[in-house]
This record gives sequence, C-alpha cells and structure tokens, in this order.
Amino acid sequence: MARVQRKMSGGTAFQNEKLCSGTLKFVAGSMYIPKDDPEKPQGQDDHFILPKLQALGVADGVGGWSKKGIDSGEYSRELMKNTVKYIEQQSQVGPVDPKRALHQAVAKAKAKGSSTACILALHNDCLHAVNVGDSGFVHIRNGRIIYRSRIQQHEFNCPYQLGKERNDLDVAEEIKRDVVPGDIIVAGTDGLFDNVHNEELEQLVREGERNFDSSEILACKIADFALQQAENNLAVTPFAVESEKAGKIGWIGGKNDDITVIVARVFPAQWV
Repeated sequence: MARVQRKMSGGTAFQNEKLCSGTLKFVAGSMYIPKDDPEKPQGQDDHFILPKLQALGVADGVGGWSKKGIDSGEYSRELMKNTVKYIEQQSQVGPVDPKRALHQAVAKAKAKGSSTACILALHNDCLHAVNVGDSGFVHIRNGRIIYRSRIQQHEFNCPYQLGKERNDLDVAEEIKRDVVPGDIIVAGTDGLFDNVHNEELEQLVREGERNFDSSEILACKIADFALQQAENNLAVTPFAVESEKAGKIGWIGGKNDDITVIVARVFPAQWV
C-alpha cells in the first residue's frame, strides 16, 4: 500500500545565503516518502537543499533507538537544522566545509538518538562531501555511475552514526569529486540504496534525461521506484543480497524504510 505523506522540494532558500562562486552550479530537487508509521508520521529522515550556497544534505535517524522509546527522527531533524545554520555562517567568511559544519552541528545537538549523514557542497567546480554511515551519494556521468560513496558500518545493518552516545565523525569519509556540465548527483538515505541497484538507478536517470525531467520530477520517480521495491516481497534488492552475504538467511524482498532522494544536476553557472 502506497504511503500517503510525501515531501517534494525544489530546494529551500534561506535569508542569509550568499551566492556561491564558480563556473558550475547544481540545480537540485528532492522527494521524501516516510515509512508508514502512525506513531512517527514524519519518519526518521531529514534533508536540506541550499541553492545559493550550493550545498545539500541528508540524514537518517537510527531506528534502533525506538526500543528505548526514543524517536531518532528528532535527532536527524535537529542535526540537519544545525548543519544549515553552520553552513550559512561559514558562507559569510569563506567556502563551505561540510565536515566542519557537521562537526559543529553534532556538538550543538540536544535531542536523544543518533543519525547517519551525508553533506555535499559545490565550490570552485569541485564537489566536497562528508559521509557517515549508510546514507550517501552516487556521481553519474553520461548515464553511468562513475563513483559511489562507501557504506560505513560496524557490521551488517549497523551503520556508523552521529550522536551523543555514539559518534563516528572522526572516521567520517571526506570526498572530493571534479564535476562537469551534465553530471548528475543522486544523494539519499538507505531507504533508496537498500532497495535500488546501481543498474536500476542508472536506467531511471537515463529515462529521466530522455524525458527532460526536472530534478524534482526525477527525484520523485526514483523515490517511487524505491517504494515499489520496498513493498515487493519478491524483489531481489541490494538489502536482500547483502543480508544473504552476512549470513542472514531468509530475507527476501525489499526493505520497508523512509526514502529520501535528492537529485542535483550540474550546469554552467550562467545557465542557472
């Protein structure tokens, strides 16, 4: 059964934003489909897009906290709110440093729980990213994935995470990627990557390019496909494959989870 509550965004502008310099800029859109859970209607994912600052981020509150009566979605939402604040502050004096902004955001977070996170910023035509856990991004060129961020986990389905009681920021992966016009970045939480194979994601992007879909529309189509896979009890999903590799025999089908997708297309700055 399809989930009702959705959040679709072409990016939110904030009052304190300054324009980002560089010959390239991205145009981003997003789609969020929270897991069908009446007790947590907002889900546990959160994300942001800062068009003028050329920054974006995703976070996924770790669900295991629910056993202690804690909604880690509150932590992921505070983490993203704080990250936006510190990115805005950085932009007033220099380029955005995703890892430093995330470090400050974690230090100021008061909510209980923990979260994965992936923050990206485009500066001087180079994509700078920091990733903690099993959220992440892929870099697509000419319809093919040329890079995918590494999944960071202590063991299967136990990702590195940020929080007061468990903070893996020191081992966060910092990534730099040169980009060119026409490149596409797809960022998301594990609700995307656990349910959609690389080849399927490539096909969705190529179809979107042929249809001249906007970033928002393409994000919506990718999220919808991830939802279909999550609800398909017979699908051979990435999560099912990795589950078998980890010795968790018996898992078949998709993984029911919050799904966040951000699509960012790279253009010459004068086109944006």
